Amino acid sequence: MSDEKSKSGLNLELAKVHSEINGLFGKLGAEVEKQVKQNATEIDVLKIVNSVGIKLDEAALLELKIDRIIFVLPWVHWCCWFPWRPIWCWWWNKNYPWYRCCPYWWHSCHWHPTHH
Repeated sequence: MSDEKSKSGLNLELAKVHSEINGLFGKLGAEVEKQVKQNATEIDVLKIVNSVGIKLDEAALLELKIDRIIFVLPWVHWCCWFPWRPIWCWWWNKNYPWYRCCPYWWHSCHWHPTHH
């Protein structure tokens, strides 16, 4: 297989994976924003993450050093205060371990298993 075909195949696979994770995190953002609009003062991270199809458990929260209950900052966009970054990296590591994290954050990952 030529180098160009190999790169093309990799790009297609990465596009599929990115579509999958972007869909999940898009749902997560929408659900967090919905709770903020409903005047929630705190959010159960485990409950909301699982409700959108990201299968996280208590052990993973502990490993990621994320509190289960976090307080809402309604005046700031959700991605600034909700702990999505370590969950994003965890998802990549769990579902596509050969990347060890998402391809774009290989060298500047917020959370990485070898950093503990």
